[in-house]
Amino acid sequence: MTRETPTLRDFFALADDDRAAQRVAALGSNPVLSTLAETVSTGVGPAGWQHVLMDIAGALPDLLQVELAEVLGGGWKTGAELGRYADTQRYAPDETIVVELTTHVVTSRHRPRLDVLLDDQPCGRLDVEVEIALRVDGAVLTIKDAKIWRATVGSCAASGRITCAGQTLSERESVPVPLPDAFVFDEPISIVPRAEGWEDTPLT
Repeated sequence: MTRETPTLRDFFALADDDRAAQRVAALGSNPVLSTLAETVSTGVGPAGWQHVLMDIAGALPDLLQVELAEVLGGGWKTGAELGRYADTQRYAPDETIVVELTTHVVTSRHRPRLDVLLDDQPCGRLDVEVEIALRVDGAVLTIKDAKIWRATVGSCAASGRITCAGQTLSERESVPVPLPDAFVFDEPISIVPRAEGWEDTPLT
């Protein structure tokens, strides 16, 4: 990349101490975690369970070190609008193509897992689900040899939610996201070929 880009961790502001306290409270009140709470409390007492909750909340940021540029690239490479450029018979490998995309939304879902240890022994696992939607305006992609090599974005706004055991831990709606002037992908993103019968519809 040309310079550091925001991550899911940055977007959800997981370093914010007040929001961390809210996540601890949400996890502590989640009935799905009652078995884990009982297991830990039996081993180290109720106060120890509170420390475990704090550790869990503190570990969430490390699970979300995913750059928003990766999220965008993952959405672009599978879009029907770009699938045609994977046809190397129609577009020569040495041909450079500049594509301006219409306003569109890229959605992505991530499911990191967190193992909970007690005295270095596993005692439970938490499945975290992260959903994010990026509304992108003014995107221009540089394509060559069926790959995206460079991209610029006019503006981007994001909405997202983090849930654990069905309970919302963090949620943000329509937040403007500051992005670099350009993304130059260290490893160009291969475009997924368009399937037979696909229509040239815009990314949505």
